[in-house]
Amino acid sequence: MITLYDFAWKHSPNAGWNSHVWKTRYVLNYKGLEYKTIFIEYPDVEATIKKIGAKPTGTQPNGQPWYTLPAIVDDSTGVALAESADIAEYLDKTYPDTPRAIPEGSHALQAAFRDAYYPKLSAFFPFLVPCMEQVMNPPSAKHFRAEYEAIFGATLEDVFPKGDARVEAWKKWTDTISSIDAWMRPEDEWIMGDKPSFADFIIAGFVLSAKTFFGEDSQEWKDITTINNGRWGRMAKNLEKYSQSK
Repeated sequence: MITLYDFAWKHSPNAGWNSHVWKTRYVLNYKGLEYKTIFIEYPDVEATIKKIGAKPTGTQPNGQPWYTLPAIVDDSTGVALAESADIAEYLDKTYPDTPRAIPEGSHALQAAFRDAYYPKLSAFFPFLVPCMEQVMNPPSAKHFRAEYEAIFGATLEDVFPKGDARVEAWKKWTDTISSIDAWMRPEDEWIMGDKPSFADFIIAGFVLSAKTFFGEDSQEWKDITTINNGRWGRMAKNLEKYSQSK
């Protein structure tokens, strides 16, 4: 049995919401692996990661190790990991008879995609980060607010764009995701060709986060699912069967 660690939230205690964790959930479900999910509060992440024996995933602005989710523990091997790309690589190697998240021979291309894609997400951060705090339970929300207001040097309310600034910031985000659409041919359904891969799971996780935060009836969700001839709406729909929590 594999254990997936995910962030708890106040709207549905048994379902995921975090775009980064969704990447790993997509991989687990796509590969058809048995797993269970443990939901934890934001302030408990560091202690949990240390307890299971996984390494930090980065460095905080103050130079201290940064511990975050997703994280997994594989009971069959005793391995504990806490970085979505590393988890995908590990699961492909450990369970070779399941569909690959990173197709054979595409490791470099997948890494290049991540390096090109992740910086573009900064256009979405002004919308994403304040919304994350709003869906958290009080202990997580307090911890998250303190951490990210220190990073931004501003309150979360000031980070979230309003009025004309919101219109401009939203256009910047849609232009950014449209630049990703330009990497693909109109007939391409998936980044790597005829099958989904980790690169698609990365995009779908952030698209799905918009649905979670803004709501299925929101104009923002309608914009994302209809721009670029509906590419991102189709992707989210086609991957829906792999997004369910266990």
